[in-house]
Amino acid sequence: MRKTDISRYADAPKAAGDVISTGRSVLRMFFKALWTLFAVAAITGTVVLAFFAAYVFSLKDSSIDFDLHKLQLNYTSFIYVNGPGDNSAAPVKYASLSGSENRVWVDQDQIPKAMQDAIVAIEDKRFREHRGVDWYRTFGAATNLFNFTKGDGGGTYGGSSITQQLIKNITGDNEVSLKRKITEIFRAINLEKKYSKDEILTAYLNVVPFGSGCNGVQTAANLYFGKDIKDCDIAQCAAIAGITQNPTAYNPLVHPAANKARQQIVLREMHKQGKITDAEYKAAMTESEHMVFVGKKKENIVDENSVWNWYTDALFEDVKERLMEAYGISDEKAVDMLYHGGLNIYSAMNADLQADAEKVFNDNSAFLKSYPNLQGGYFAMDYSGRVMAIVGGRGKKTSNRLFNFATDAKRQPGSSIKPLADYGPAVNLGRITYSTLLKDEPQENWKDGKPGPSNADHVYHGNVTVEYALAQSLNAAAVQLCKAITPNVSYNFLREKLSFTSLEPSDNTLAMAIGGLTQGVTVREMTAGYQIFGNGGKYYRPYTFYYVTDHDGNVIDGLDNRQEIPTQAISSPASTVMYRLLNNVMTHGLGINANISGWDIFGKTGTTNDNKDSWFVGGTPYAVAGVWTGYKTPKTLSKYETPIAKKVWKNIMTEYLKGKEKKAVPKDPNVISALYCKESGLLANPGVTTETGVGWYDKNNLPPVCSMPPSSEASSAPEETDSSAAPPESGQESGIGPESSVSGSDSSAGSETESAPESEPDRAGSSKSEGGRDGENEFQPLE
Repeated sequence: MRKTDISRYADAPKAAGDVISTGRSVLRMFFKALWTLFAVAAITGTVVLAFFAAYVFSLKDSSIDFDLHKLQLNYTSFIYVNGPGDNSAAPVKYASLSGSENRVWVDQDQIPKAMQDAIVAIEDKRFREHRGVDWYRTFGAATNLFNFTKGDGGGTYGGSSITQQLIKNITGDNEVSLKRKITEIFRAINLEKKYSKDEILTAYLNVVPFGSGCNGVQTAANLYFGKDIKDCDIAQCAAIAGITQNPTAYNPLVHPAANKARQQIVLREMHKQGKITDAEYKAAMTESEHMVFVGKKKENIVDENSVWNWYTDALFEDVKERLMEAYGISDEKAVDMLYHGGLNIYSAMNADLQADAEKVFNDNSAFLKSYPNLQGGYFAMDYSGRVMAIVGGRGKKTSNRLFNFATDAKRQPGSSIKPLADYGPAVNLGRITYSTLLKDEPQENWKDGKPGPSNADHVYHGNVTVEYALAQSLNAAAVQLCKAITPNVSYNFLREKLSFTSLEPSDNTLAMAIGGLTQGVTVREMTAGYQIFGNGGKYYRPYTFYYVTDHDGNVIDGLDNRQEIPTQAISSPASTVMYRLLNNVMTHGLGINANISGWDIFGKTGTTNDNKDSWFVGGTPYAVAGVWTGYKTPKTLSKYETPIAKKVWKNIMTEYLKGKEKKAVPKDPNVISALYCKESGLLANPGVTTETGVGWYDKNNLPPVCSMPPSSEASSAPEETDSSAAPPESGQESGIGPESSVSGSDSSAGSETESAPESEPDRAGSSKSEGGRDGENEFQPLE
């Protein structure tokens, strides 16, 4: 054999060893990778489990802040208002809220043992043993999620215990989520630490729905068998107990066959669990085959003091919302508390102003007889948050809890938004003073690549003072001002300082400067916003009630508005400067027809481009109020209808002010008057100024004195770079115009325009605007 052959064979074992070695290396790498994946999965799982455990632990103290014993209340609630002359020290009973007799509480000794046994047998057979949660059924229900087969009588019960079901019925919380289920479990455990099994079972049998509007076993027995629950036999109790799983499907008046099948399941469970004897089971099953349901109940007796006024409608909704927040309950349960809980509600209504407002809305002193379908909304409040009067529509009110044009309707505000979105924030930032020059010139690329917006007179006026621009409601000047401070500043001011909840993120554009909004705003929001111009810049959340007490006379936490803390929306000096500007609107501007002679009045008009919405919002020394007029289904107002909003406001406030002591709107002492040069907007210099006016200024933010000939003094404006910049120093000229370059502004923002909504919003307040924001119609407030 050749040497080379020998060498080849000699290398063979070495090659085999290399293969084995390589295989081992691959296996080591595989197992190492597998171990790494396992370690990562284990660590990730541990972290997730830790977070989940921490989350669950954070919910362990969940409970319902509700006294089970108060569920039995079926007492009338009362509304009180201030006595004659609006004397808050002497509230008098004004209205009652009574529920129907269809809700009747029965104590445990009036509920037969058969009824208690039937509900426990079918709903929670270990009710007496567990501590709020039946963990066998809970895990069983979870397992059933993956079991798609049904046995005999499948789905006889779910995973919730009677205690859990009681909590669900008290809170009205039916959200399908892991958080709700975990919260419900802890609430049940904590509830059973506080109440006995008998108390929980009695409450359950009195509040659970049994179909046909019946809540509780007593009303169910009255309806289905024409007798009290204490007189029902075993079969009848089983029929009632069988309804709870699905009150619609097992309603004996609608689906008697389904109820019979369910009833017999209940009887079998009762027999199987030893709650009834063989003889009782046989007799009950025989009766079940031939059971007759009566289907009659006593007439509901509801005393709601006939028809409420618009204010009481709004009060009811406000109290309902606050009860939902305070107790964590559903809308339905809060309404039930209002009707049955024996609450005492101390209304903030001013009966005199309410009567004045209703009179104007229901006669033809302001609303023209020739326009009977023209609608309107009115909202008035004082300067500390107290809502004094609300009118939600014209004509005779025929029922309660109607759609309210003052609190529910979202409509385009037109130019009435300018003091809130543009001028107020700008004065507060020190970006403008009473006489700062604004450029009343179009914004490039406003709509479809064309400049805009237009003014009402279709003329651009060039350099104008803030006083003139606001008095004449110049759109282009308002847009230039909004661009200078940036739409974001305006948007955040409305939402964060003035609590406008109806704004959408899409409203954060230059169109907002003149009222171009996605959905619009409510009269309530607009009126509450204007309060800051008459009270030193403070925003108070408007409230319709002072406080609410329970049946025992205790003030309910979360339902007391007597110590309301305001938000300082703008500074006190800025508030006074804005008051002066808006007062000028009333004396020398477009609000002159709403002015009330001899009184300190401020306000602003607003009309949309298509003339479908007309507004006036303004204040007197005693109250601030807003009026909207338009049609339920929006349509263009005639030239005779447009001024009606101003007339309504003036007629109501004139009547209200009769006999009242003359006083002025409070003004900040740091605001002083001074002559200004109308051409430059700076403080007048007798040596060089020709035409002057009287302006009002924060003495800590005075414009410089005009020191050059007028022709060159106003020739140009400095470049603006920051919406939060400090006010100009002495010797500088303040101007806002197209040449201002402001970070965050967008030349295309103004192209997004808006018109009034086409369809009426529902009670939730949602609406759709005509044409969306597609720019089909240019938004142009007309005055």
